[in-house]
Amino acid sequence: MTASRLWDGAGPVLVDTSAWMQARRDASARDLLLAAIERGEVRWCWPVRYELMVDARGSDGIAAIERTLDTLREVPLDRSVQRAVSSLMRELAASGSHGAHRFPLADLTVAAAAQHAGVDILHFDQHLERLGGHLGVEAHWISQPS
Repeated sequence: MTASRLWDGAGPVLVDTSAWMQARRDASARDLLLAAIERGEVRWCWPVRYELMVDARGSDGIAAIERTLDTLREVPLDRSVQRAVSSLMRELAASGSHGAHRFPLADLTVAAAAQHAGVDILHFDQHLERLGGHLGVEAHWISQPS
């Protein structure tokens, strides 16, 4: 299991919805994320895009999200990532108590996609902390958790 830590702003990361949302609230997290975007180190995948779009305030907000993400590298969700999500759910169910596999589908997908792409996860969500550890993927908090 890989130890998790506060993100130092360096290295390629698949940014979870929770990190994008925290960057809206925390100026230092926002600065780290913007600098990583400028260096080309930020990745996204479709569940994150969908969640950000759901949170947007109308069509202008959706357009702004699309403009931003279209400038970044996508982590594709091909059949191997989909199978990895199913495998992860089976492993979690077999290794834990009743319901151990019940994580939000977006979080399961982000974790599996990061593992498949060989990049770290940037988050502000205990679920991704646990999933990253299970998969051996480095999971970084964008800000100090409360």
